Amino acid sequence: MPMPLRWLVALAVAAALGIGFWAWIGRGIDLPPAPSPKLACLSYTPFQGAQTPYDPSLVIPPEQIAADLDRLQPVTDCIRIYATDQGIDATVPLAAERGMQVLLGIWVGSDAALYEKQIARAIELAQAHPAAIKAIIVGNEVLLRGEQSGETLAELVLRVKAATGLPTTYADVWGFWQKAPQALVDAVDFLTIHLLPYWEDDPAPAEAAIQHLDFVLETMQAQFPGKALMVGETGWPSAGRAREDAVPSLTEQAKYLRLFMRDVDARGIDYNIIEAFDQPWKRHQEGAVGGYWGVFDGARMAKFDWTGPVSNHPDWPWKAGLSLLIGLACLGLARFRLPSSSPLAGEGFASALLGAVLAGAGGSAIMLQLERAALIAVSRLDAAIEAALILQSLLVLTLALRGSAQLATAPLAAATDWLRAPRRRAAPLALVALLRALVLGGAALVALALCFDGRYRGFPLATYGLPAILFLVLQCRAGRLLGAIADGREERLLSAIFLGCALFLPWWEGFNNAEALAFAAILLAFALGLAGAWRRAPANPVIAGA
Repeated sequence: MPMPLRWLVALAVAAALGIGFWAWIGRGIDLPPAPSPKLACLSYTPFQGAQTPYDPSLVIPPEQIAADLDRLQPVTDCIRIYATDQGIDATVPLAAERGMQVLLGIWVGSDAALYEKQIARAIELAQAHPAAIKAIIVGNEVLLRGEQSGETLAELVLRVKAATGLPTTYADVWGFWQKAPQALVDAVDFLTIHLLPYWEDDPAPAEAAIQHLDFVLETMQAQFPGKALMVGETGWPSAGRAREDAVPSLTEQAKYLRLFMRDVDARGIDYNIIEAFDQPWKRHQEGAVGGYWGVFDGARMAKFDWTGPVSNHPDWPWKAGLSLLIGLACLGLARFRLPSSSPLAGEGFASALLGAVLAGAGGSAIMLQLERAALIAVSRLDAAIEAALILQSLLVLTLALRGSAQLATAPLAAATDWLRAPRRRAAPLALVALLRALVLGGAALVALALCFDGRYRGFPLATYGLPAILFLVLQCRAGRLLGAIADGREERLLSAIFLGCALFLPWWEGFNNAEALAFAAILLAFALGLAGAWRRAPANPVIAGA
């Protein structure tokens, strides 16, 4: 049977809206060009895929390092390494073969036996390839971690300098240099400072971060007159959660690095950018954001050019197409044998347009969810959880397009009673209530985690924004918004959690954190949908859509 004209028009409108949305978020942003296509220096850690520095048995093959250096040579003549074990020491002779220089790092921790091995190997490399060593960095953020005193570091710096005759320094966050003992300041040939605006106590977007950079450089030069400075680490993540109005993205990463290079080039200050390649292992420590500081991705592909516009979603056309396919698939499943009682079964154009727009928006939300899952899933457990959440979203969208009011109104007690039943039967109301309970319970757990331990946790906007909107639409269409719920103990508890977290998150994260505000709005939508639990229900309630 041919599709009614109203549905063809509605689907065309929804497709246009969906493509327009993806074209807008995928548009190229004009940015100032970098002063040079060559970067002064890049931090290099060779780990790929599941490789990690925490695996003591791992030795990086020299061929892997050689391939990386061949990829890096067109964009920089200098790389910074942080250690001399796990095969990383091969970087020095390989760089020498290519006419590149190395900021040779010696990893200093709390175990003297381990760092003495690093020192011995660094001295061997410096004596064998002196022309390839730009400087030796004895220790990285050791004071920040509290693993050695400044006096001990000064002694190590002087030992390495005496043994190699090469420029020698120590690297730490600029605030720890301000507190460092004079012995360490005197021992180094220049101060290597780390400045990561995203991680500062008062984070700021890229433009403001450059102003902060100027403040730090001027402060350090005033405190240490006559001492040369090098920015040993600076950069910006291309993905992850926002910290106030410091937002990780490709455009913000490109903007910060280009502006930074222009600024230090005008000042005549040497620098090193963190980092060459994305490092997946860092996601275990710092959440998703930790793995996305590279100017190349994990597949060793450049993320952007150093001139011209940059897009946050350069591959938006195929994502728009897949979004439409997801929405259409859910709509097709929903309309298969659609019951006449469904709000979407009406003959009017309004019903068709609502269904098509919800399907298109839902497909885009699930596509964004897939994109986020690819960013944050580190382990197999992570991947399984993300897959379950995507399946949850597909079920919610399909049932919502089917017009199932139970999805938004079924009492949560129906799910808990069904779970406690000795012999469970596949009761439709209980299964829909269980899906609703999974959505609301998951959202509550995420909200509490963000409130109590949110530093490295992202805001799953697409995962819970989709059901929050669909639940409200279904409740409004069924005339059940703010409707009384019998007993409703579970609903009252969840609504209190949602309301409390929605008020707390913007205060805690900062009212300039758009992601926190958006997630708070989602929690308020969930709380509104559960507000009827605080009203007195009739003696024999009738569940809409049952």
